[in-house]
Amino acid sequence: MSRKFVLLTSTITAYGIYKYASSNKNKRYVQSTRSIPDHPTSVIIGTGIVGLTSAYYLAKNGHKVICIEKREDVALETSYKNGALICPSLLTPWANSEVPKKYFKSIFSSSSKLTSTKIWPSTLFSLKFYRWMYEYLKNCTTKAQIKNAKHLLILSMYSRQCLDDILNENSISFSRHSNGSLQIGIDETVLKQIIEESKDINDIQILSTSDEVIKYEPILTNVKDRFYGGVFSSSDTNGNIYEFCCELKKILVEKYNVQFLFNTEIKDFLVTTTIKSHNNYQQRHVTGVLTNNNKSINNIDNVILTNGNYVMPLTKKLNIYIPVYPVKGYVVEIKTPANIPFPSMNLVDDGNKLYISALKPTADQGIVRVSGLAEFGGWKDIGVLSEPNRAQYLYEQTIKWLPHLEPYEKTFHSCSRPVSADDVPLIGSCDNFDNLFVNCGHGSKGWTLAFGSAALLANIINQKPYKEGDKNIDPEPYSPNRFS
Repeated sequence: MSRKFVLLTSTITAYGIYKYASSNKNKRYVQSTRSIPDHPTSVIIGTGIVGLTSAYYLAKNGHKVICIEKREDVALETSYKNGALICPSLLTPWANSEVPKKYFKSIFSSSSKLTSTKIWPSTLFSLKFYRWMYEYLKNCTTKAQIKNAKHLLILSMYSRQCLDDILNENSISFSRHSNGSLQIGIDETVLKQIIEESKDINDIQILSTSDEVIKYEPILTNVKDRFYGGVFSSSDTNGNIYEFCCELKKILVEKYNVQFLFNTEIKDFLVTTTIKSHNNYQQRHVTGVLTNNNKSINNIDNVILTNGNYVMPLTKKLNIYIPVYPVKGYVVEIKTPANIPFPSMNLVDDGNKLYISALKPTADQGIVRVSGLAEFGGWKDIGVLSEPNRAQYLYEQTIKWLPHLEPYEKTFHSCSRPVSADDVPLIGSCDNFDNLFVNCGHGSKGWTLAFGSAALLANIINQKPYKEGDKNIDPEPYSPNRFS
């Protein structure tokens, strides 16, 4: 990479962050309470795992739910093929003290050198990226990391219980196979780091030697010289997120009469504004939405944005800033015969940003799903396999751990995760709106956090008060207005 290009990109980076930091912040508004109808009409925009679980909890609480989806069916983007892991134990926020070093390493590394994080040069010309990155870097401190990890832990454990509740109440098949997760320490330093990051998690076992690891996961016997020890968490599991979404859609239609509008995009919002004379605050209310087929949906009681990567562009129409940015990852799917050995648990090689998960085999075949890496490219190529060599890297690292998978068919995919500026989801009402809500920004943790996030959102919309000691959790740390 030429010195001129390095100088140019560093100058653009510094100027972009300065430009946003010196800009005016959005005005804060006072949120008012409102009366709730007996059977409110709630419109949900986006039908991935977060949108569908939100629909479930609202419909279960008596709402008439309408789900709007721009694609031809549910779960065809971020929730189509992801890493398959449901892992409350993997709590380290993406916004952490290691990020700035990786960020600049990515910018200044040669294009031929593969790094776990990549920033496309075109991204450096986007003010949206700098605005998001400014908030993101503010959370890349040890203090913020500890705080955000705590919020993720609370939400993930709550979500795990919510998932169990849903499965107890409904018959849902989603190729669940894993009996936990094993984080592999490839050396003593990495193992110590994993142990430190896992210290607040219940139900973990510290495996101090490779022999102890083998007792938990015998499939690693032939590669025991590659690692030092590990940490096992029994609270984790896995599953095929797309299968789950399709099953949940059936339940929503058949049991709760939820309406789905596919091939439908939101073009604009119908909004009324009330000025409070005593303090001059604005109170806005969404009365309807306009769609791409020149139709409108009116008399809406609640609007919930769960459309992940597209929340930021959509809320711009309302002059609201929701700091959620698409970060692309890569997925490898290996299809095998059904009778070969599979990992009994999720395998995590954090040193190589590698997440391996075997889905439940059918009578005909088995599937091993592998995910990892992070790529900042904006919205232009969401869902596009832009760099197959990065997926190939994941595959090659997988074969080093599970060499018996090498003979079998592999396919590559991409998955853009909607990452918030502190890697903690944004759940709740938007500033100065009394009926506009978001449930977004789950990043790589959407499959893990969706159930608890949806339950929390329903509590907020239904104005169910939080009391310390309740089964429910405090909504305040997840408020979308924390960046205002």
